Amino acid sequence: MRHADSYPTDFSGYELERPVSVTGLFQIEQISANNKQLWSEVDFVLCSGIKRAKQTFQAIYSTVRSSTKFIFDDNLYQVSTSELRDKIKWTPAIYNKMLIIGHNPSLSQFIAAIFPDEKVPPLDTCEAVVLESDVNTWQEVEFNNLVLVDRIKPTI
Repeated sequence: MRHADSYPTDFSGYELERPVSVTGLFQIEQISANNKQLWSEVDFVLCSGIKRAKQTFQAIYSTVRSSTKFIFDDNLYQVSTSELRDKIKWTPAIYNKMLIIGHNPSLSQFIAAIFPDEKVPPLDTCEAVVLESDVNTWQEVEFNNLVLVDRIKPTI
């Protein structure tokens, strides 16, 4: 999932502290309300530690199970596709459904790597992509065994 819409960089120029905008709050509200079943199945969240990603997760937090484990990782900002795949591979086997909340261009590049022969549109703000893989452990996940199930976008 890409973080919700955020305000542009202010005069201080501090990119990492841009908060979610009013539009972003509406996006999160809409995507949370319309996908409660999906979020309730998540048992592990890997979320960027950057402000707008954390705010996105905090806004959908009430829709995930109370037992859901979550980690904030500053290294998800500007992560490469192979590094992101490796983060998935190192997910503990006790978890079955993962939510990653991060940034473009990294997330869009990751999705594009799954479909190297297709032109895949980049993720919009607050868009979630549902992927599945028929593997026994996270360590078996590769670009060529991921299948796109759905792309969920807010209409705002």
